[in-house]
Amino acid sequence: MQPIEILRDSPLFHGVTNAAFEEMARVFVPQSWPRHTEIMAGTQTSQRFVILTAGRVKITRSNGHNGRELILWLLGPGDGFDVIALLDGEPHAVSAHTLDEVHGFSAPMAQVRAWIAEDAKFRLAAHRYAAAQLRELSELATDLALHDTATRLARLLLRYLGGSDTHPSQACLIDDLPHDELAAMIGSVRIVVNRLLSHLRRESIVRSKGGRLRVLDLQRLSEEAALLKQTA
Repeated sequence: MQPIEILRDSPLFHGVTNAAFEEMARVFVPQSWPRHTEIMAGTQTSQRFVILTAGRVKITRSNGHNGRELILWLLGPGDGFDVIALLDGEPHAVSAHTLDEVHGFSAPMAQVRAWIAEDAKFRLAAHRYAAAQLRELSELATDLALHDTATRLARLLLRYLGGSDTHPSQACLIDDLPHDELAAMIGSVRIVVNRLLSHLRRESIVRSKGGRLRVLDLQRLSEEAALLKQTA
């Protein structure tokens, strides 16, 4: 799929007419970033809006005193950022770092906000996309507040890797992530995730082959995620 087709397929443009999309696409400029690079600091989030066409980006908050990091969103092709700054026009205190070589398109934030104001279909698509990101943030807050680390990890794996409805591109977001990145997605540390994944592998719930995680026993993973009652 060509980059412009990936851009068109983004949920941010669902329902937007071809004519409106073509006008918008003329403003977006292609950009690329190497692996493990900061694309955008919090002070820059209100300046340009980025939509990815290849690679993964993590949107994080971090503690400058102890170096701990929490991944708020993990984004892939078709995703855009920063949605919070897009909605309120204010800088958002997050950082965006690449996990792979990343390609995408960007446009001035003021222009994207103008499109939202002028185009009802684009406005609806952007609001739906923002709602989905807020729902993810709500799930993260719930997991951090209400579940232990083992349950949080199981819920993360289930969300991305489990179930017949999981899109392959969704699984590819995390199936080869280093353990420290998985830990940052659940508010933990690498050594704890190492131990928990070893347990899941010993129990034949997941496997790691070629550096990629796969779910072997969906029901038992659901039990670990506290979504099903444990059986005796």
